[in-house]
Amino acid sequence: MKNYYFILIILFSSCKDDYLDVIPDNIPTIDIAFNNRATALNFLATCYTYIPEHANVVQNFSMLAGDEVWYYAENDFYMNNETSFRLAKGMQNVSSPYLNYWEGGRGAPHSLFNALRDCNIFLDNLVTVPGLEEQERLRWLDEVKVLKAFYHFWLLQMYGPIPIVENNISVGASAEETNVFRDPVDDVVNYLVQLLDEVIEGENLPGVINYIYTEQGRVTMPVAKALKAKILVLNASPIFNGNEDFNTLVDSQGNSLVNQTYDPQKWVLAKDALYDAIESAESNGHQLYEFTQQIPINGELSEQVIEELSQRAAITESFNPEIIWAYGPEWTGDLQMWCQPRWTADHSALFGYTKKSHAPTLNMVETFYSKNGVPLNEDIYWNYSERYDVVSTPLLDDNGENYHEFYIEDNYSTAKLHTYREPRFYSTIGFDGGKWFSLETTNINNIPYLDAKAGALSGKQGFEIYSITGYFAKKLVHYENVISQEGSTIKGYSFPIIRLSDLYLMYSEALNEVKESPDSEVYEYIQKVRDKAGLDDGGDLVNTWQLYSSNPSKPSSKDGMRDIIHQERMIELALEGHRYWDLRRWKLADEYFSQPIRGWNIFRPDVEGFYEVENIYYRNYLIKDYLWPISQNELLRNPNLVQNPGW
Repeated sequence: MKNYYFILIILFSSCKDDYLDVIPDNIPTIDIAFNNRATALNFLATCYTYIPEHANVVQNFSMLAGDEVWYYAENDFYMNNETSFRLAKGMQNVSSPYLNYWEGGRGAPHSLFNALRDCNIFLDNLVTVPGLEEQERLRWLDEVKVLKAFYHFWLLQMYGPIPIVENNISVGASAEETNVFRDPVDDVVNYLVQLLDEVIEGENLPGVINYIYTEQGRVTMPVAKALKAKILVLNASPIFNGNEDFNTLVDSQGNSLVNQTYDPQKWVLAKDALYDAIESAESNGHQLYEFTQQIPINGELSEQVIEELSQRAAITESFNPEIIWAYGPEWTGDLQMWCQPRWTADHSALFGYTKKSHAPTLNMVETFYSKNGVPLNEDIYWNYSERYDVVSTPLLDDNGENYHEFYIEDNYSTAKLHTYREPRFYSTIGFDGGKWFSLETTNINNIPYLDAKAGALSGKQGFEIYSITGYFAKKLVHYENVISQEGSTIKGYSFPIIRLSDLYLMYSEALNEVKESPDSEVYEYIQKVRDKAGLDDGGDLVNTWQLYSSNPSKPSSKDGMRDIIHQERMIELALEGHRYWDLRRWKLADEYFSQPIRGWNIFRPDVEGFYEVENIYYRNYLIKDYLWPISQNELLRNPNLVQNPGW
């Protein structure tokens, strides 16, 4: 995360067109930016400040630009998001692109090419600095190399082929030198891997951050290896590995910018890099998070509540061992306010803390498994066709036990869709009748619950500030938050960029793509994630599918296991922004994002009326939407650039 030590006064304005800032007597500040350790540290901080704020739904548009979350409006008195939400609506354009990280603007706070320029200035000038020890100098250089790789990676995900910024172009360069070409995706990936291999082989980065309050968010060796792995996974995925939809993406020199031939070796490289990244992370103390803290409430925490907190706190608990890289606490407070529903009069009175508008969609809600750990439409004991029917609680099983005791309020009518779901559903989603554990819970047997129907505390009460779908993003709200007239606390946290579970699931994915058919090695790492999620009753997913699925042999085929891994990622990493990038790299975005955005009829106060499925928005996601457009102005400025297909 950014912190009060690391972000200092910056002597250098990175957003200006001229990379030299000038002090009053016209002496370039580049000379004084590296004349002692303190000023060099300022410049290092500058290189970090370009990281998009991952808790900001504008800068990190992946949280909102797909089908996972929806808002009731894009612009009102309380909120202005005419960028990522317009992407979600399919309103991208070439004249002035939204989230223009190529040039900066329309929601993008910077051009990431400016970030790359500043990284190169740092790498070129951190040579001999008074007061800076050699080992520290080498560490700083490698940190910036990793940042340089990250900024290239962010652009690569958006635009596909991009110009490699290995070195800065001099100020007096000719037009021929400044009018660069886009480099093929494979060349960009090879360059980034080479850059990260230099860092990995140099062994100058720490394995772990020891000074968490002054250096948290800075790059470590596990971060460098994880980033390398993610770059290689992207390059091995269908979007860039034999994607014939990009066969027209050819530059003016006749070079094809995306390889049209599928190369299975790319998955081998990704697999090996992921193994190395996981080994590095685990050897430096990273592990899947389990909640073990004591909480000052009446009654002992149940296994279900502990499981819920293990899932939620893996995101919201700063410095927890599952997080490999997290950055920026500045926006998580605001994000939580948009996620937080209301269930008391205090919440309504203090509505600034409870804006309840960051609304998960019914599309995403249906992704979660049944309590048996298989998709709803496969579970032979779960009547999928009746999922929208209303049922009343408590619901008792054949042994007279109430599975929903800590999940759903008793004597409440809710949708069957909310019943007998896996623990991660109840950890991630707030819903009508669903319980919401926090430090506002005074007794474990009396957990507050939500009433999301029109006119109720959690529901639509006016023209603004409500959930358009009837759902709420519980996973992103810290359980320690307290909202009351006596004093309210919104506990910020650093939003995760890379978690260990992310690496585990990518490793299973890569293994499955490499092998002829799934085996125990493919199952091992996805099983780790499922075990933490409380699935499979201590057994394994193969047995679970045999017992509960209408497709019992699904885990034994490569295609079936691919589908399982895809769904597992969409569940485990829900609401963190991964679904958007994953569906794009799998070439499934046109299938998912073209479905109507759905929710409940939040305008109705009665049970029967509320539980009518509403189509909120229709979008037609096109092949061209897989890559960002380059603005027309940039194409006019540099005639050597070619536009992405369809734009």
